[in-house]
Amino acid sequence: MKNNISKFQFALVATGFAIVGGMAVAQELKEIVVETPRIARAKEHGALGAPVDIITVTHRVPYKDIDISTRLGAQVLETRVKDSAKAACKEIDTLYPLTTPDSGCEKTAVDKAMVQVHEAIAAAGKKK
Repeated sequence: MKNNISKFQFALVATGFAIVGGMAVAQELKEIVVETPRIARAKEHGALGAPVDIITVTHRVPYKDIDISTRLGAQVLETRVKDSAKAACKEIDTLYPLTTPDSGCEKTAVDKAMVQVHEAIAAAGKKK
């Protein structure tokens, strides 16, 4: 049992580094990462002991072609992220349909991605 916990903890730490590293790379490439997680089937045990398997559809939204330090550029990026979240949710619904539709998929994906958007816009404003 202890060995399983150690492997699980290692996996969580490795996942955390991958996410943080991925965000840094995404900012260098001038793109926003939009993710739509979905609990698909039982496989691994979560914090409360319940088995979970999380599937994620990831879309990358490039913005190197727009000046996000301007109001118009920022709005274009926000629109791209919202459109990408809608497409990612449609994709995950097709790949892993639920018996009850996930009405919060787009909002969750947009909210998470907007953190990156606001960081990128703030950084672009400082460069001007």
